[in-house]
Amino acid sequence: MSCPHPGGPAAHLEALRQELSGRGWITSLLEPPGRPPSLFVQNPDPEAAALSDHILVDGDGQGSCCYWWPWATRIAPAASPVLATARITAVLRTSDLDRPRPSAGSGSARPAG
Repeated sequence: MSCPHPGGPAAHLEALRQELSGRGWITSLLEPPGRPPSLFVQNPDPEAAALSDHILVDGDGQGSCCYWWPWATRIAPAASPVLATARITAVLRTSDLDRPRPSAGSGSARPAG
């Protein structure tokens, strides 16, 4: 499969890079010689820097281009970088369960008076 659109995969990855960067995510468009381009995406939280991956663009076998995870799972159509951004950031963000919860005595309740 390949991406038949003008500009090919790199153009789609650049659109995704701009969308992710605009939301504060760390990105780098990689175009190594002899290999397909990819977009490296990293969680901007220094404590979550390990939450990162490469995004690829390829055809879907039906004439459309899509964003793909490296493990060959489709993310979204390449024509929808906003949708792809939402899905990528959902996967690469930290879980709300990982965040410390306020203790029972640290609430904002006012003393009865």
